[in-house]
Amino acid sequence: MDETIGTGSLCLESEATDTLKETVKRIKNLCVGHPAKKQAYIKQGIIPTLLKLIDRRDSELTWQICGTIGILANNNVAGAEQVASNSGLCTLLSLLSSDDERLVKQASLCILGALKSVERPAKIFLENIQLLESVCSLFCNPFASASLRECTCFILTSCLENAESEQIVDWFRISNFCFEKLKSCNLRDPRTLTPYLNVLKSLTMRNREIGKQFIEHNFVELLVEVMKGVDMTLKVIACRLYTNLMNFSLLQEDQASKDTAVIIMPLLNRMLSNRDRNIQLEGCKMLTQVVAIAEIYQQQAFDCNLVHCLIELGHNINISDVEAACILLQAVAAVCSLVEECRRLVIESRLFSLVVNSLDTSYPELRIAGLSALRSLSRSVRNLRASLAEAVLMEPLLRSLSDENKQVQIQALSTVCNLVLYFSPLKNSFLESNGLTTLLNLCHSNDKSLKYYAVWALKNLLFLSGSKMKKRIIDEIGMDYIFCLIEKGEDYSFQEQGINLLRNLTCTFSIECERENILDFIDEHCYRLVLCIQDSLQSPCMEVVLQALYVVCNFVVGSERHKQAICNSKIPKLLLNFLTNPSYLIRIATIWCIINLIWKETNDINDVSNLADYRRARIASFMEMGYEEMLEGLLADSNVEVRGRAEMALQLLRDRTISDFGDENDYEQVSRGILL
Repeated sequence: MDETIGTGSLCLESEATDTLKETVKRIKNLCVGHPAKKQAYIKQGIIPTLLKLIDRRDSELTWQICGTIGILANNNVAGAEQVASNSGLCTLLSLLSSDDERLVKQASLCILGALKSVERPAKIFLENIQLLESVCSLFCNPFASASLRECTCFILTSCLENAESEQIVDWFRISNFCFEKLKSCNLRDPRTLTPYLNVLKSLTMRNREIGKQFIEHNFVELLVEVMKGVDMTLKVIACRLYTNLMNFSLLQEDQASKDTAVIIMPLLNRMLSNRDRNIQLEGCKMLTQVVAIAEIYQQQAFDCNLVHCLIELGHNINISDVEAACILLQAVAAVCSLVEECRRLVIESRLFSLVVNSLDTSYPELRIAGLSALRSLSRSVRNLRASLAEAVLMEPLLRSLSDENKQVQIQALSTVCNLVLYFSPLKNSFLESNGLTTLLNLCHSNDKSLKYYAVWALKNLLFLSGSKMKKRIIDEIGMDYIFCLIEKGEDYSFQEQGINLLRNLTCTFSIECERENILDFIDEHCYRLVLCIQDSLQSPCMEVVLQALYVVCNFVVGSERHKQAICNSKIPKLLLNFLTNPSYLIRIATIWCIINLIWKETNDINDVSNLADYRRARIASFMEMGYEEMLEGLLADSNVEVRGRAEMALQLLRDRTISDFGDENDYEQVSRGILL
């Protein structure tokens, strides 16, 4: 072993300057290409000692020290953390204001090497605002060298891409500086644009106002020219910035769609097809961002063969490469969320096995990415009968519902929401695997997010289910639970989900549903249910109101007892007011409630006699309340469906024969199952 290690690096401070320079230089040379020697020096604590020696104000010595620290910290977490944890960054950043360009460049490389080797470089600066402010000042120095700009740009972009950074410093100061520099940059050398576009790319990720200012400065044309250029790094930065502007709807839709199809998608194809793994993964990240904006961009990705590129990339990524697998699966989730053709290609490829295998790993981030991809793929469950049934998904999916990681549970619940809909081949498999018990337990979770998605999944499970399934769920969870969701929900979202549960529960449209059996176990809760509907119809949240109207539609079908219960409440007066609601959906749902309430039933499930007399009395009451005049006014409504349904309701009120306007079973029932 070299004698410098043997005698202890802490003795460096006692050496004369010339000898010290040679020693530091020798240490640097010994460490190049020798990880074991580098680790030995780091373990001895040489980095803190070298940082102290920088105070000697000898430019040549400081240059050698920066080079040595850079070698020690580069690609070495222990060394990099010593630089960050011993006020080393403050010392090294102070060198960036030096007049010695050679020293500035060496110090910049040293800082970059250390920061790229620590796990969360942004955290260092976000926890030390004074340090971050000094970086901002260095970046905004109009006479800064290229190396200084590169170093400070890396720090700023790292901080900006962290959500915690938004209100920490005056980012508009940085953006205004970048705007001024863009105006004066030499467009013949596009590389001079790099640091400014890079920082603006990070600034516009979450700040719409800076994106708006970018457009007001007329830089979009410049951005398009850069995207058409030859410098791959700069093209990627420009595309990311352009996508940020699209994400905030700051660009004209037609122009954005054209530029994406002509410039961005072909670039992504080249990136995903590149042999360099880093470029491939950066392409995946960009693709994830672009296609998340709208369905049209997912279709463009399909048309540009980007799904095939992802499939090819999947052949070369092993599940043990956690970071790469996560990035790929996130891209799959994004590109398959809305376009059926994309899902089909993935399901029929080997990439689908990567999705399935990711559910059983020990890495929570990989399980989350895999479940996110599966959630997107499960949106087309009709096409998954063979693939999903053969993939043995249910066991790892159920385990994910009980995962120790909350985000894993949420993604698993979102996937279950899609898989338990009535047309899913895995619905029975979920139930047979005791999935309902797990789901009901999560409905009682103290965690708001878990409870919300569990109720959503339960709602989808009830969607067009048969009588036996509905009775089983109600027996296990209890009607009290549903009423409490509506009456004491944490917020309107829970009230809406509770009303949706009632909506699907009271719907007897399914051929597997025996209306008598459904209404039997609703009847015992009839009074409370009507009060619950009445209160929901007075909610300030219109989505809750809309769902409550749908419950009325379902509840009164085929039951004179239920019609009377509704008409003996305040609900008819509330319905009258909803006929003039600004939302056409509310107006349509209200008219359907009226139609179902005054429909000419030929029989009743409770064998109530004198149906005609009850109906005539109901119609007389509605006429007295002014329904006829209100419905006449809707014959001139701007919405064609409102006009049609209003005419039908008027015919019923005026007691025309059923044959004049429809089949005797032409009442409306509505159930709701929503894919996530």
